Amino acid sequence: MNTLPHQRLWLKVALKFTARYQANAAQRQQLKSPPRSCWERILRWERLYQKASQREYRAAMRICQERLQQSLSQIIHECTTYREEITQSCPHAPAPSLQVLYDELCALVGEFESVVIDWDEEEVVVLTQSVRLEHIDLGAFEIRLRWSEIGASQPYRIISLAQTGEDDVHHPHVQEEALCEGEGKVPLHRALATGRLCDFFLLVQQVLKTYNPGSAYVPLSRWFSVSCADCGDAVSREESRSCSVCEHDVCGYCRRNCTACGTTLCSSCVDTCSACGDRFCRDCLLTCDGCSECCCRPCLSSDTCPACLKESEEDSHAPSENTSLNTSPDSPLKAETPAAQETASVEI
Repeated sequence: MNTLPHQRLWLKVALKFTARYQANAAQRQQLKSPPRSCWERILRWERLYQKASQREYRAAMRICQERLQQSLSQIIHECTTYREEITQSCPHAPAPSLQVLYDELCALVGEFESVVIDWDEEEVVVLTQSVRLEHIDLGAFEIRLRWSEIGASQPYRIISLAQTGEDDVHHPHVQEEALCEGEGKVPLHRALATGRLCDFFLLVQQVLKTYNPGSAYVPLSRWFSVSCADCGDAVSREESRSCSVCEHDVCGYCRRNCTACGTTLCSSCVDTCSACGDRFCRDCLLTCDGCSECCCRPCLSSDTCPACLKESEEDSHAPSENTSLNTSPDSPLKAETPAAQETASVEI
C-alpha cells in the first residue's frame, strides 16, 4: 500500500475509474436490482422463528421476532428508496470525464488527513476523523471505495480501526463492513453516479457521525453491554457468555454448563438426563433403546436407562404362566382323592 500518491498515480487511478464508468454507461438502460438481500433476511428470520416455535424455545422466538420486525422496517425503507431511484434516475446521463475524476481524486488530499491507494484490493482508502456519538468515542474509520465495483449497490466498505462494539458491529449503523445508509442513500448514490468522488467520501463521513437509534444494529445504550437472551437484563460483555448452540448471550445467573463437556448453554439449549437429572448439551446425551428417553452416558448400560433395566429385572423374576398352569391342577386332584374313597365306601 502506497502512502500519499503523487499526480501520476492519481491519473492511473482516474483511468481505472473512467473505464468502469464507461462500461456502466453501456449498460445503463438496465434497471438496478431490487433489495433482494433484505427480503432473504426476512425469510431467514421467519424460518428461524418457526423452528424455535416448534421446539418451544421462548427466548429464541423473542429474538427472532425482534430481528424480523427490524428487517421488515428496513425493507420498507429500501423499497421506498429503490422507487425514488428509479423515478429520479437519468439513464442517458453521460459518464464523468477523465478530467473530472482526476480533479475529484486530487481534492481528497485537502479534505482528509490520510489518503492511500490499495492496489491489491483496487481501493481508494481515506481515513476519517475520530467519530464520537453521544459521548461514546468510536475511533476513526477507513472508507474504502473499490473502483472495480463502481455501479454496484454498495461498492465501498467501512472498517473500524478502534474495533469497539460487537464482533461484526463496530458502529451503530455498520454491520460486517456494510453501512446502513439511511436517508443518505440517495445522495450517496447520486454522488457516485456523477463521479463526485470527493463529495461521496465526505457524505459517508457525515453519515458515520450521525446516529439514529431507530435503525441502529446495536443501540448506543447497549454499546458496552449485552442483553441476556433468557432474562432480558443488561449485562456487561465481560460478565456475559455466548451459548455454544445458538450463540445468544446469557448472564452469569442464567448461564448453564454441560456436566460432561462444560460448554456454556442457555435455558433453551440445555437438556436434562432423565435418570440423574443433571444438565447436558444435546451432543452429550444418548437415547435409551427401550423408552427413547435422553440419558447421559454414565447412566446408560448397554444403551438402556436404569428405569428400563429395573423393569426388565422385575419381569425376569416374575412367575411365568406355564409354571402356574402346571402346578394349579395338582391341588384339586389331591382334594378329590378322599372324596373318591368316601364314595367307594358308601357303595360297599
